[in-house]
Amino acid sequence: MTTRFALRMAVLVALAWAALAAGCGGDGGDDSSGAGDVRANGRDVAFVNAMIPHHEQGVDAADLALSRAEHRPLERLAQEIVQLQSIELATLRSVRDVLQEAGVEEGDLGLSEAELGTGLDPAELRNAGDFDCAFLEMMVPHHEGAIRIGRAELESGIHAELRRMSEDIIDVHGFQIRQMRRYQRRWCGS
Repeated sequence: MTTRFALRMAVLVALAWAALAAGCGGDGGDDSSGAGDVRANGRDVAFVNAMIPHHEQGVDAADLALSRAEHRPLERLAQEIVQLQSIELATLRSVRDVLQEAGVEEGDLGLSEAELGTGLDPAELRNAGDFDCAFLEMMVPHHEGAIRIGRAELESGIHAELRRMSEDIIDVHGFQIRQMRRYQRRWCGS
């Protein structure tokens, strides 16, 4: 799969999520909580509440890479991260609002702070001598955290759109991690 193909597929999926988020109802079965016909549980709320700041960090770091990256492939990757995660953020915020309105209470992802991969600090990147290698060193574990968050959602979340988003996050982030590791071997000697 090429990077461009992966991005196009991810953008199409993200646009579908945005359309679905407006009507993120379900059948109101026994395993849902909240008011109305929203089918969701505490794990879904925890997923949204973890993924929003996670993606915000990723977008901030990738925005910085757009002006600091020395290697064109890293700049393209950063562009993809900004585009896709910005779309996902809009969807996540929309779903969060619906879940809050429905009164679905937050559960637990069952992940430690370290497992979330939110240790990415874009401020540290601003002063990095070798920006590209510093970015890759921070972004790989950050993406690994997103995959763990997505897997936690798939484990017991019930919101259909969030489950689909989790599957795509796992796929796209896995693909990008493989890319970043290749770049690390080429440019950073690791």
